[in-house]
Amino acid sequence: MNTMNVQFNVSVLAVPSFVHPDEFSKWLHQETRALQDLADEHSLIIVRLYLPQRIKDVWSRKELDALLQGITDKYPQIFRTEMVVIQDDLKLSEVELLQSDAEKEIAALMESMERYQEEMLARSKLH
Repeated sequence: MNTMNVQFNVSVLAVPSFVHPDEFSKWLHQETRALQDLADEHSLIIVRLYLPQRIKDVWSRKELDALLQGITDKYPQIFRTEMVVIQDDLKLSEVELLQSDAEKEIAALMESMERYQEEMLARSKLH
């Protein structure tokens, strides 16, 4: 019973090794636009961005914050963008594992929220 009528999804984005720091913003906008275009009307996406240190070193924290906020402002289905700084670029198998873990995490969270809603509904019927 999802009374919010919203489906949450997590999308893992790992910056490929061929993306240079000066191309990063354009790459991120292309990727998030693609996620936005594929999203259902009643879905919200949490983007988990794995950012290599080589790119973070070039961008200031203020610039990164502004870029990530701009993503959530521009694309309505992007609920939140999380950034995880990594030392080296990720292999495809690592991205797939991270995506699988993220999907399990969001499924467990949604299940917990539904149990909570059911408990609140049951309590309200008692009073």
